[in-house]
Amino acid sequence: MKKPFLNLRIPVIIACSLVFGVVAGYIFVFYNLDFAWLLAAVPLFLVPAIIFALLKKKTALLISLICLLVFCCGVVNCSARAISYRVHEVNDSQTHYICGTVAEKYESPNGAFLILDNATSDNKKLSGKIRVGLKENYGEYCEVGYKIEFSSTLSNYDLFENGKLNYYAEDTVKYYCYSVGGIKSEYGFNLFGQIRGAFRRALYDNLDKDTASICYAMLIGDTKGVDDAALDSFRFGGVAHIFAVSGLHIGLVYGVIAFAMKKLRANKFLSAAICIAVILLYSAVCGFTLSSVRAVIMCAVGIISNLFYAKRDMLNSLAAAVFIILLVTPLSLFSVGFQLSVCAVGGIGIFSSATGKLLGKLKIIPRKLAGGIGVTLGATAGTFPVSLSSFGYVSGAGVLLNIVVIPLVSVFFQIIFAATILTAFIPQVGAILPYAVLPLQALLSFLLSAGFENALITGFGAGWFPLFYCLAALTICDKFNFKAIPRAATFTLTAVIAVAFVLLKTFTPVIGHEIAVSANGYGGAVIFKSSRGKILVTTEGVNAQRTVQFINEEYSSALTGVIILGGDGCATVYDPDWKCGEVYISDEYLPLQPYKCVNFNYLKRFTLDGISFVFIDGYTLIAECDGVGVCVSYGDLPEVYCDLLISRNLNYDENTKTLICESKNTAYFSLKGYEYNVKEYGSLKYRTQGGKLSYEIPIRH
Repeated sequence: MKKPFLNLRIPVIIACSLVFGVVAGYIFVFYNLDFAWLLAAVPLFLVPAIIFALLKKKTALLISLICLLVFCCGVVNCSARAISYRVHEVNDSQTHYICGTVAEKYESPNGAFLILDNATSDNKKLSGKIRVGLKENYGEYCEVGYKIEFSSTLSNYDLFENGKLNYYAEDTVKYYCYSVGGIKSEYGFNLFGQIRGAFRRALYDNLDKDTASICYAMLIGDTKGVDDAALDSFRFGGVAHIFAVSGLHIGLVYGVIAFAMKKLRANKFLSAAICIAVILLYSAVCGFTLSSVRAVIMCAVGIISNLFYAKRDMLNSLAAAVFIILLVTPLSLFSVGFQLSVCAVGGIGIFSSATGKLLGKLKIIPRKLAGGIGVTLGATAGTFPVSLSSFGYVSGAGVLLNIVVIPLVSVFFQIIFAATILTAFIPQVGAILPYAVLPLQALLSFLLSAGFENALITGFGAGWFPLFYCLAALTICDKFNFKAIPRAATFTLTAVIAVAFVLLKTFTPVIGHEIAVSANGYGGAVIFKSSRGKILVTTEGVNAQRTVQFINEEYSSALTGVIILGGDGCATVYDPDWKCGEVYISDEYLPLQPYKCVNFNYLKRFTLDGISFVFIDGYTLIAECDGVGVCVSYGDLPEVYCDLLISRNLNYDENTKTLICESKNTAYFSLKGYEYNVKEYGSLKYRTQGGKLSYEIPIRH
């Protein structure tokens, strides 16, 4: 019997329809499109109808109509959630009396914070959660579950920040404030919060802060307290996914409970109910993170399939999880954690089997090891484009490291989990925890000293590259029934297109100079690109990881130089991931040599790639390229003339009612509401040629 061209899975097709609908809803809101455009989606049902008809599916029309309805549901649901998030329910210039229940409490390098749920402002119910920054002496004791009251000014998070969905919107955190006055609290019981708090106390009372934060992140999935250097070490090694409570964690918990039920000879239906209840409880303790919910749904589908001796299919289980999650929280689709979780499992489901079998044919690799390598390669292949697009890099050592680390982490997890639970219920046995975490500390020591940051794959991955990559990857999976020659030809064609795209974006000669402006964290960044090279101008307050992403998006990994603007400590923003040996800082500051293995150049005037640079002061830089003057300022504006001003502050003197800097064009890093600001446009691009300045005007959302 002749095999069909595609091994079709109806649940996957329906889940994809919902994904496309959510994406379309996002586009409708982002570009402020009229919903009449939704009518254009009606003919789309013909596409799956034709595909199903070619595959000789009798239910082609019915499935196509279901896909259309699911698509429309995704559009409406996503749009409604996004529009609701934009509604401002309070006046952010006034002080309000705020009440709410503590849903989460955490510490970060920026201080201690609360997340409030069921919040009210002046007895008026709010439609989202509140993020509360705590002062050192914030008032009465409060933990998860407590009801608190305090006075403060409330501010709204924007739905879009720097041209992308604000990640707070994914978790419906709509407001932020600081506890200016004292907080009054009232005890409130929260089962999951109490368990989470017991875990936290058990770890932090018996371990040093850094080790406790890593163990807590591994058990609960909360990395907010983990030191940045330690977290980067796990990321550079490609093993940071051990902090995302997902299939590894849920699978281990399920395995232990299922083993216990088997030994007790429990009824299979009772055993299934208990297993699902326990993994659901664990997900609740972890705060129902997206990766844990996805894993719980997939595990539950597998358990139920076993009850009725039905065939288990990883991709169908994944489709069910994606469908349920996006139906409830459509904006979760744009969470990087959700994308990585889904793509990792999808990559395993699509690639691991064929890869494992291929490796198994090599007699030198044992069958079990070949299967493990196949799983690791599948997960890496699935997450590759997401990691490049979201973080700007992929760990080159991750594939090999995961083959060794994942089995070890599985053992570490069970030991630490058991020791933490025992200590939480019997604090007197907490002395066992320092011994239980010794293997994990050894792993951390190895990751910190191994230098995996030198093995990162970076510098490309934005634009159309993920699409070309996915097309090339899918041609070699076993879900399409190609013959050998057509498969090889299709893969070669798509791979060549992907490589050509990267090479063209990276090495195509630039006529004149291109200037790209971005903002992240509390600062901003500018890339000057020409045929001679690329130069990064950045300010203090930037997020180093987001800057790597910006460099990646501009295909500018080979930087000629980095110029840093800011105060006396601005040199500390330099990150080795920018991979540039020439770093320039204003000559006002005392030398800091060397720092992060880099020697800084303290000059007032210098030339790079044919561009003349002059520091006005530590915060302001003038660049002369192609006869066009560009001023980049992060502080008080100078009274100079330029063709383009890129500024943090408003170019207007309120006292004299005049412009401070005489500029023909102005771009702002973060001043919302003013023309050409990065906060609303996402990025701005200019071009200089023959003494003239031109620019691309992006569509404003």
